[in-house]
Amino acid sequence: MLSKIASGVLLAIALLAAGCTTTGADEPTRGAGQEGYPQAQRNLTRVPPAQRRQVPAISGPSLGAASATVSSGDYPGKVIVVNVWGSWCPPCRKEAPDLQGASVQTRGTAQFIGITSKDYDPAPARAFTRAFSITYPSIYDPSGKVLLTFAEVLPPSAIPSTMIIDGKGRLAARILGPISKITLVDLISDVADGR
Repeated sequence: MLSKIASGVLLAIALLAAGCTTTGADEPTRGAGQEGYPQAQRNLTRVPPAQRRQVPAISGPSLGAASATVSSGDYPGKVIVVNVWGSWCPPCRKEAPDLQGASVQTRGTAQFIGITSKDYDPAPARAFTRAFSITYPSIYDPSGKVLLTFAEVLPPSAIPSTMIIDGKGRLAARILGPISKITLVDLISDVADGR
């Protein structure tokens, strides 16, 4: 239990220190990365299927309706794409159209779930989802409690961060910083195919 608390505290400190990243997986400084993905190598971590660890169900209050709950457990067998974002974060605004586009393109394979971070008032976060026509659900997590789900696996350590969970509930990839639609769709396809 003490280890979980210490991990949680370290995660919270890392998120506060990282704030909002400005270099992402698809910035001009990219190089040929893992299995040919264009990315800055430090920003994309892929976990081979044999080394993947189970992630507990991600669940929390819906940003859209306080009385509703959003849970990854509602989508068994699907690839789950979790995006950590904040309405105050310029790179989050930059990647929002790509995330929405990827969610539409992969609708039959993947379920996207957003997690708002450090939005202490839900109104700006709701305005963000309206401004970018985001159709997938988001969890309202101003304190970072839901993010602790990843503390013992491969935690998001920047905002934005995107985690891809395979159909067996195991963490398959983590992207720190913004990501493009084409790279995200390719990653989802690989994870769905068992790679």
